[in-house]
Amino acid sequence: MFFLTRERQEVFNAAHTYPFEEEFDAEFENHLYEHLAEYIDVLPQKFQSGIIERTLFRNDTLMEVFEEWCNVTIEQFTTKSNAIYEKREAIVERFNPSAQTVFSQSFHDGKILNAEQQGNNFTLLLDMSGGFTVESIVQLVFHDAQTEGNLEGYYVYDELIKIKSRFALRVLSSFGSPYAEWTIFFKDVTAKYLYRPAVYIEPEEVATWDDYVIALNLDDNYYIVKDMHFVEIDLANLSQTDNGIFAGGVLLGDTFEEARERIYCATYEDPYAHFSEPIPTDELLFAMFDLDQNIRVRAFNTIFALGEDAAYIVNDALRNVDVSADENMYFGIIASHFDQFGCLEDDVKLKWLRE
Repeated sequence: MFFLTRERQEVFNAAHTYPFEEEFDAEFENHLYEHLAEYIDVLPQKFQSGIIERTLFRNDTLMEVFEEWCNVTIEQFTTKSNAIYEKREAIVERFNPSAQTVFSQSFHDGKILNAEQQGNNFTLLLDMSGGFTVESIVQLVFHDAQTEGNLEGYYVYDELIKIKSRFALRVLSSFGSPYAEWTIFFKDVTAKYLYRPAVYIEPEEVATWDDYVIALNLDDNYYIVKDMHFVEIDLANLSQTDNGIFAGGVLLGDTFEEARERIYCATYEDPYAHFSEPIPTDELLFAMFDLDQNIRVRAFNTIFALGEDAAYIVNDALRNVDVSADENMYFGIIASHFDQFGCLEDDVKLKWLRE
């Protein structure tokens, strides 16, 4: 039914330990044997004794067979993983719209804060701050759900399939290695999610609680997470006393740092949006050399956004930059980019793109 299993994932990881095209020495060889020993139970028997006795890498014939096994294993797993991802995308389109948003992304490296059966429903709470979504906290509620196995640590890999009128999700979770294998069968899934305020991600000079509150968007809604639920708080009820920082009667933390960790918002704020604010065309050339790094980044982003319309500015700028200067990396990227448009003048092209 599922391709993804704990054993298959560990076989794939074992195959990835092979140091393709790397030189061996005694220390590195010892490291490889120790690493492969962790996967001894899932490796083909013909390699096991060579790993246990530490003779695998001294037997050229067996080592060639092992290398080929690693290559084939990686290729087959990667091909199947791509197919699983495409199937997942098609299945997610059938989900409740709230769940489509988060399932269209990856839960990889989400920290499992809580997982709990509540009657016929199962609620999963994930901290995605170290993951790959703009959402920081995700609450999934699986309806008419039954589960098998264990779920712990971090959400690592998953596979989603459709079975008649129901769905099934296989998850490998882990605190490291080995993995725990968990499966949930469900009729539907809904989701809620929260974000971090932009000032949380890019605090700049904000160093006190009062400054932090002032920097929050008053038009947004703010929440804390309590007992698997998102509880809305009123910024007007935030207060700081000698006993800590409170939202009404709820203690957020004893310090600014602790309180800041508790607060989430309902609307995504791009903390880097200011880098996309365009620079007026007549100021671009000077802005590309501004001492303020933020202005320079805005200038480069504006240049890329304008494309061929900025060719005359790009040519002037590249003439004025010393190829050996510290900032030449940025201008080198611009030179390569605009050369693809055929926009560089001959002298500029000779200066920046000569072999």
